[in-house]
Amino acid sequence: MRNGGSSGDGHRFQPTAPVAAVAVIRCVEQGERILLVRRARNSKDPWSGHFAFPGGRREEQDPSIFATCVREVDEETGIRLTPEKLVKTLPATVAGGGLLAPVLVQPYLFEVSARPTVRPAVLEIESYLWLETKRFRDRTNHAVTEVMPGTARAVFPIDDYYIWGFTYKILHSLFVCDDPATGSV
Repeated sequence: MRNGGSSGDGHRFQPTAPVAAVAVIRCVEQGERILLVRRARNSKDPWSGHFAFPGGRREEQDPSIFATCVREVDEETGIRLTPEKLVKTLPATVAGGGLLAPVLVQPYLFEVSARPTVRPAVLEIESYLWLETKRFRDRTNHAVTEVMPGTARAVFPIDDYYIWGFTYKILHSLFVCDDPATGSV
C-alpha cells in the first residue's frame, strides 16, 4: 500500500507523499476569518458532515500538489486561487490517523483582502462559513468531547457539530490559543 493503510500484521504504513491538498483561505476584511466548508453527507466519505478546509485528492492530470489544491478549491467553492495569494506552504499533515488508510495532506495558507463569492458544489459541500479567528483563539470557546466511541478530542463547537481532527490541528497550529488564566496554550 503506497500511501497508507495496514499491512494486516498490525503495523501501520505511514503516508510518504501528499496525496491531497487543502487551502486555508484567510480573509482580512472586517476582522480576520478563515473559510470552512461543511462536507456533504455521504456514507462513502469518512469525513461526511465534518467542517473542513476546501480541497481534495490529487488526480493524474494535476502537475503538482499545489495545482491539486487550486483545482479542488475551484471545483468545490468556485474560488479561483492564484500563486500571488499564497502566503505560506504549511507542513504536510496526516489526516484520518484513526482510519485504516491515513492520508498525507498538503495545506496551503492563502490570504485575500475581501471575501470572495463562494459557490458551493452541492454534491460535495453542504454549507460554508467564515470562522472568526478571534473566537478560535479564545480557549474558553473550546471543549473536549467524545468524537468516536471511547475517543475524546479537543474540539471547537459550531452550531450542531464541531471542528476537530485535522482541521482543528491546522487551525490550532496557525492561531495558537491563549489560555485566559495563564496567557499560554
